[in-house]
Order: sequence, then structure tokens, then C-alpha cells
Amino acid sequence: MARILAFTNTKGGTGKSTLCVHAAQLTAQRGYSVLLVDLTSQRTASSFYLEEAGSLPPEETVWASLHPHHQRPLEEVIYCTDKGVDVAPSHSTMAEVAAHLAAAGEAGQDLLQRQLDPLRSDYDFIFLDTPGELNALTANALRAAQRVLIPTRLNRADFSCTEVTLRYIETLKGELSQARAILTMLDDRYLPGGIWSRSHTGQLYGQAQQIFADVLSPVTIPDSSDLRTAFDYGLTVMDYRPGAAVCQRLRQLVEREVLL
Repeated sequence: MARILAFTNTKGGTGKSTLCVHAAQLTAQRGYSVLLVDLTSQRTASSFYLEEAGSLPPEETVWASLHPHHQRPLEEVIYCTDKGVDVAPSHSTMAEVAAHLAAAGEAGQDLLQRQLDPLRSDYDFIFLDTPGELNALTANALRAAQRVLIPTRLNRADFSCTEVTLRYIETLKGELSQARAILTMLDDRYLPGGIWSRSHTGQLYGQAQQIFADVLSPVTIPDSSDLRTAFDYGLTVMDYRPGAAVCQRLRQLVEREVLL
């Protein structure tokens, strides 16, 4: 039975889709069967796995499975990829789906979960890349997920949005035991013992520990030009530069926050 993980934050630019793709890829490389469901209008994860993602009509994407007026079986819009991860791609008009789900009231609250249930015996893990806002699509993903990973950068704006996200998760699920905030794009020199640890930004790390407490993952993802360049080339950083420090940190994240 598949374990479902959602990657979410109300703040854009935190590396949510990048982290989701790399976690899915590393999990698949360990021999697990993996499905990635892209719920975003940006289609970052979809485009990484499918060159044709940008030209797919809405009827051939998750749009058709989650639109209350269509509800095409999700299994019919899943694509096998040469990267070892199956993907259900999104469409640029996913905001329309979110609006229709909201208008559908209770009938639209658990549509994603109902679509995923028949597939859970086919996969070990299902990763959900959610929109960068708290809309009905995000709510559907959070209700379906057993674990929620929230990438956040080391700044007050991201902290504030992450706190909002955590409160929203607690409202939906009643507790936060399976939610984890993950500091991303972090220069290790700001960490305790680093040469910049006493700077204003370095002190924010201590504040993050206080604000997020047990919800904060001990694994941080370093700032990495290799990671950004690899993604621009349509590669994971493990394929582009397997010896990069960020690769080891991503593996640690998967071991600690995905597989456990």
C-alpha cells in the first residue's frame, strides 16, 4: 500500500518542486515503485519527466481527473517515463480545477483521495507536488497525504508562510506529527559552527529551531548551483554531478523523512 507524501508551502520559490522531483527520483533508484502527481499550474515536475507536458490537452492530464465535471480515472492519465518514475502531469489551467473543487463543497474535498485509492496497491510511494497557495487542490493533497514536507528558506517571509501552512495542516488533519519543515537553499556557513553563524541570517537558524521545534527536520538542503543547473538541463543533480555535496544531503533527507 503506497505511502503518500505531499510537498507544499504557501510561499513560492522555496524549492518545493525541485525537492519533490529529487525525492521521487532517489526513492525510485532504491527500487521502489513511485508515482508523482503534479497539481501545479507551473508544471515544473511534469516538464522534468515529460518533454510533451506543455503541449498535452487538459483532458490528458490531472486536470481531467480532478475537475468535478469530468473525473476521468487518474490511472488513465499516468505516463511511464524513462527516468523510472511514473507521472500524472498537470495543466496550466489547474487554477480552474481548484475553483470548481471549492465550489463543489464537500463533494470536492476528497476527490484526489478517491482517485488515488485504486492506485495505492500499484505503488510503494506517491508524491504530490502541490500549488504554491492554500486552495482546494492543496487541501485535497493534504487530506490524502500521510506525510507533508514543507520546504522553507532561512528568512522571515518564508517562516511566516510556513507557519501559516502548518496551521492550515493542523486544521485539516488535527495534528502535526507527520509534517516536517525543511530548510532549503541554505549556505552551511550560516549553521552553528559556521563562519557566518553569528550574523543576522545565521541567528535565524536558531529562531527556526524555536519556531518549528519538533517539526523542523535536522536535514538541511544546501544552496547549490549544481542543483539549479542540473534542473535547467532536465537532469537530477545526481545525474549531473553525483559527487556534489547536495546529493548526499538529498539522500539523507529521503532516508530520514521519506522512507522512515
